Amino acid sequence: MGSELTVLNPNVAVQQGGLGVNFESKLFKLKPATLTIVQPQSTIADAIKGNLRISETGDEFKEMHVALLVMPQEQRQWHIGEPGELNRIPENLMCFSTDMIKPHVKAKKPQAVYCANCSRADWGPYREYKDKNGKANKQLIPTCDAFYVAHLIDTVYQLPLKMYIRSKAKQHFEQGMQNVARVIAMAKAQKKNPNIFDVKFKLTTKLLQDGKYSYYVPTISEPKLINDEEREVFGAMYLAFNAKSTQQQLAADEESTIVDAQSTVDSAVTDGVNEEINI
Repeated sequence: MGSELTVLNPNVAVQQGGLGVNFESKLFKLKPATLTIVQPQSTIADAIKGNLRISETGDEFKEMHVALLVMPQEQRQWHIGEPGELNRIPENLMCFSTDMIKPHVKAKKPQAVYCANCSRADWGPYREYKDKNGKANKQLIPTCDAFYVAHLIDTVYQLPLKMYIRSKAKQHFEQGMQNVARVIAMAKAQKKNPNIFDVKFKLTTKLLQDGKYSYYVPTISEPKLINDEEREVFGAMYLAFNAKSTQQQLAADEESTIVDAQSTVDSAVTDGVNEEINI
């Protein structure tokens, strides 16, 4: 009896010869798994430093070929507790923003009317101290953490993933997105009209040293437009996520799971190095 997946429509896949699997069921509707980087200080058993790791399954990769499902979002979160002591847990999340403009309506304790006026996101005191004294004071690092959320799909499992990009990793992610943007701009100059999910790229990691700290950051290379044949490599789930309605649902799901414990997993393995290398 075959077990191949036959796609009847982009959102529902059934097994040939069986009763089928309805991926619209709340039991089987797939949510993005969390993609992390195994950092040098990670204590995860048997994890290989520098690998890309899917938190929910433990699968690891030296490199992945992926495409974005939606535009990456920059967000903010403020947790109570001492940084570096795994304080990023759902019950500690007091204030957050999904638009970088103002606190979300579901924030427990909004700290300001607008994020731009919030002292918890103000780098001014840190920079002033550093300019005056010639050294950093980590106690002045603002406690509201700005980061990117990237929703991806890979060519191996053909499943949605999400990745949280924090601290200095943001700089390298932004550089990679510039290369993706160039591919899209060149295509537009040739009278094509690609979307964000029409570009694939290779995702790997790179080890950096900053004083006594070492850490891995994501690197994005080889961005290329996806052709019709390559769309099949990403699978039916990719085609489903290309639908505008599905993208809107993905954004809604992200808001509803902003305090998801999986984001804590990604934060926990980077807290130790980020305190002094956040600038």
